[in-house]
Amino acid sequence: MDSGRSSKMADNSDDKKRKAQGPPESARPRGAKQGSASTKYTLGKARSVDVVGFVEARSFEINALQRSLENARSQGNTRAFQTLPRHLRRRAASHNVKRIPARLREKALSEMKKSAQTSKALAGTDRLTNAKKSSRYKRRRARSVRQEYETRQTGKRWLETHVWHAKRMRMKELWGAMIAETPNERSHRAAYRAAKEKTYIQDVSYFRTLELVGSEDAIVGLLCQLTPPNELTLAMKPYIGGARMAPLTLYCAGSYPLALLGPATALWEPILGAGQRKLWLRLHPANADAIKVELER
Repeated sequence: MDSGRSSKMADNSDDKKRKAQGPPESARPRGAKQGSASTKYTLGKARSVDVVGFVEARSFEINALQRSLENARSQGNTRAFQTLPRHLRRRAASHNVKRIPARLREKALSEMKKSAQTSKALAGTDRLTNAKKSSRYKRRRARSVRQEYETRQTGKRWLETHVWHAKRMRMKELWGAMIAETPNERSHRAAYRAAKEKTYIQDVSYFRTLELVGSEDAIVGLLCQLTPPNELTLAMKPYIGGARMAPLTLYCAGSYPLALLGPATALWEPILGAGQRKLWLRLHPANADAIKVELER
């Protein structure tokens, strides 16, 4: 009996020693350490990281990585036009250097020269692409719309509103200018309604302008010879200051009421000081030459 009790007590003491020592090394998880103090220290260090210090310590490696990525983009694995954003790419950019931004044209030109040297079709030629030569029509075509319009005005003058009128009206050459003759649509009622209730604009830039320079009395005396005696003169207060245009009906000198030349409008230059004055006569091109001859007599 005593021997049995002593053996049980020995077994109990061995179990207590094993529990105090902990589990064997084979039963411990990987990475676990023996001391509890070291385990607490490791977990505390893992939970707190100094981001600023970490980035500053590795700033050289980050900059080197960024430079290598940028260099990889501009290396020979991509062509010049492929480095552009997708919204700036054009289908013919690889054949026409001028379609590529100026900062990339030099690189694109060198790439085209390299590809031309290795091409059998372009060997021995000065061409860089297989693009066909433009036709004679395209080479003779005007470089701008303005140049084309100036070429088409040979022998006749276009008004500033010619393109607008040409789309809506039938044009006719009169008095050396292209003038709208008849509208392509029925707009007589609309034009009459606008003239009666609202307003409308007419391009009369084909009218001619004569400038008379001299003293005020000399200009008034000259035009009095060409106007009816009962007509309002240019020396009247509403017109002499240059704020209003004076309507005139001109005849040959001393021939009233015969030898009618035609209507005209006159406008004085505003008074700027004592001395000579200017008068502008707006004349229809049909009678402008005859009035000019009559004034020069």
